[in-house]
Amino acid sequence: MAESPLSLNALEYTFRHLQKVAFPQLESEPFRVEKSDGTITVFVKEVRLVMYAMNQKEFDFFIKGQWWPFEMVENAKRTQKIPMIFDDDGVDDGVIYSETDSSIQIPYDILTPSFVLLSRYEEFHSERHDKHGRFPYDRSLAEKYDMVEIPLVDEYAMLLRRWLCLYFPDRFEAVPRTPRIVPTHDIDILYRFTSRFQAMKSIFGRDLLINRDMAMVKQSLLEYRKWKSDDFEDPYIQAIMELATKEHGAGLEPVFFFKALHDGEYDATYDIRDVRLQRIWEHHDNKQGIVGLHGSYRSADVIGLLREEHERLHDLLARFGRRVTCSRQHYLRTYFADNPNTLDLWREAGITDDYTLGFAERCGFRCGTCHPYPLYDVRNDKVTDIIEHPLIVMDGTLFDYMKLPVGKAKKLVMKLKQRCFDVEGDFVILWHNHATTREFEPYYKQVYLPLIENQE
Repeated sequence: MAESPLSLNALEYTFRHLQKVAFPQLESEPFRVEKSDGTITVFVKEVRLVMYAMNQKEFDFFIKGQWWPFEMVENAKRTQKIPMIFDDDGVDDGVIYSETDSSIQIPYDILTPSFVLLSRYEEFHSERHDKHGRFPYDRSLAEKYDMVEIPLVDEYAMLLRRWLCLYFPDRFEAVPRTPRIVPTHDIDILYRFTSRFQAMKSIFGRDLLINRDMAMVKQSLLEYRKWKSDDFEDPYIQAIMELATKEHGAGLEPVFFFKALHDGEYDATYDIRDVRLQRIWEHHDNKQGIVGLHGSYRSADVIGLLREEHERLHDLLARFGRRVTCSRQHYLRTYFADNPNTLDLWREAGITDDYTLGFAERCGFRCGTCHPYPLYDVRNDKVTDIIEHPLIVMDGTLFDYMKLPVGKAKKLVMKLKQRCFDVEGDFVILWHNHATTREFEPYYKQVYLPLIENQE
């Protein structure tokens, strides 16, 4: 056998996340990690955890999606079976407890796959991207091993909790974390109507000729009349107000991501200096949501652009007593294989929290977790101070990419939300303000609002 290919830094980073998820109250509990042939040993609270570990050859096959000798094992709640990489010499024995030396031997590798998912290791080493430059779902291990709908890292943490509480109840206690629904909104388009000509083209060109829906036409004409009397009554602006009010009323803390562009700049659909934005920020105090930066399309490529956009938004929001520390990239564009990469751009811009990492093509768990966690710089083998809040569901994924009808969309959303809650994580959902009316209204009213208002 040979040692794990992961560094001690990587192993410590991974175990720290598992410990935080399994035992939130022990987040800062010290531990020590050692490597030896075929195993990784963790010493924590005078307990010795001896875990199987892949060697370099096995890791190389695993990361290419060519090898995974896994066994389907019941999760901690016994609600489903999850894949676990095993030591084929000892898997039949299961977890072995030794009272004499306060140890348990775990014949599964729970650290290596967890690190790969958390660190986005596969993206740091990928040369394949889609037309927007994104890491594609169909190249991911989540697709190759059919685990996109499983918060695998968190499920491993829950098993770790079960084992330690079972064998060492005097040293480990299960103190559950309260799971949350985290509604987020990318303001790609601030207003629907800009002129009489544009409004008529939108209403009769799309609602009537393309959607062929007279009820939609009548509703759009009503919205147009309101807009003519007061442009703050634009339906997309009013959607922002409605979302903030409903979510605040439900005891939730929404996050709104605004572009920080000026008219005429690439990707600009509204001007950050628009007085209507100021009315929005004046209307809602800090209790009704967090404001973050929606990094423009090119900000993922152009050094210094994200910092400039962040400074613009930060300076404007400072007038209202707000700080801007979080972001989400437009089109979910991130680059980990480049140098400099997205981590560098976030650090340069002063971003401390990101909400970008989800697949555009599929809902689910791109990072293997639904708990906030620090991102890892694979190039430099160290933890960063940027906290990722993994995106689980995006509205456009449901009806544009996956093309799900309303009923199936709701079923998937509720399943993924329950899986987040089962591991005491955060169900981060993205719903655009423009996806609340017209052809999107059935999804908004039957999928999104019941989730938010009833927190089903």
